[in-house]
Amino acid sequence: FEAAHEDYLSEYEMTGERRSGKRRSPSIYKNSPLPSIPDRLFFILVYLKNNPLQEYHAACFGMNQKHCNIFIHCLTKILRLSLKAKGLVPAETDKELAERLAELSKEGDKPVLLHDGTEREIPRPADRDMQKERYSGKKKRHTVKNAVIVTMACLVIFVSQTVSGKTHDKKMADTMYSFPVPCTLYQDTGYQ
Repeated sequence: FEAAHEDYLSEYEMTGERRSGKRRSPSIYKNSPLPSIPDRLFFILVYLKNNPLQEYHAACFGMNQKHCNIFIHCLTKILRLSLKAKGLVPAETDKELAERLAELSKEGDKPVLLHDGTEREIPRPADRDMQKERYSGKKKRHTVKNAVIVTMACLVIFVSQTVSGKTHDKKMADTMYSFPVPCTLYQDTGYQ
């Protein structure tokens, strides 16, 4: 995280605007509410885990909501860059999934994977057509869903695009991604 923090902030401001002039190493001011890089990592991890209102999160860390918003957007980008550098960002396309599966199969054995759909509730859309599109008869709520593929070591290797709750897991699997590499796949009966 520290290397990604230095790289990003030497090229961009906290607001996301490109720095003018030559690259320089970023400095953290003495009166900053997040005075060190570990504090900044803790700040963004707590935000992503708990998903609080920004006003509440700002109050917990001794800042106002405006600065909290700036830190959240900046540090989310930095965290994603650091995870990407370590190869821990899940694949999002069929091509990336094929590359990940090829890497896993190089270790000799067929990869053993867990495959399932995740569904989460959303506020009821105002538009009547969107209500029909987002309504999940299974959950009896308005939802969106993603397909997730995880290794037995709990490493998330793929997260599909978000689709409406009305879409069946099997249809999502058939249209969005494939398994070009032989693997052992554990999944529920919704994929038959």
